[in-house]
Amino acid sequence: MPSRTFQHSAIADALLGRVWAALNDPKSWESVPGVDRILESAVDTEGQLQGFSFESLAAGRKYLGRAAPAGREFERMMAWDIETSEVRGRIIVSLSEADARTRVDVSLRMESVGVLSSVFFPVIASAIGDGFPKTVEDFARGLSQP
Repeated sequence: MPSRTFQHSAIADALLGRVWAALNDPKSWESVPGVDRILESAVDTEGQLQGFSFESLAAGRKYLGRAAPAGREFERMMAWDIETSEVRGRIIVSLSEADARTRVDVSLRMESVGVLSSVFFPVIASAIGDGFPKTVEDFARGLSQP
């Protein structure tokens, strides 16, 4: 099956602790590449985001998907396995201190789900890839908000 990986880094104008807290807010994920709107989310009693369903718009089509935990290291990394009817993959957000700000590294690996979806995969991947750097910049800016 065809696959693509996208990576980009941006600086969030906030300390690491604030950025980590923002990653546990489901609304923050509405600006990560490949996720346009959170439909439902699950947060545990400690305030840790445990998963979410989302809507994604790519190449003029709407896709519904689900994100399940794929790894978490306190104030360092949060990863999600994502799946829609057409693609599946993993979003990894890594954090590191950058003076009084936080470096946000985002990686998105995606692959087509089946033979039929592989026909549309280049269009979907191109649509996500074309806007990936700007979307990561917007995501980091959103993580800076109180």
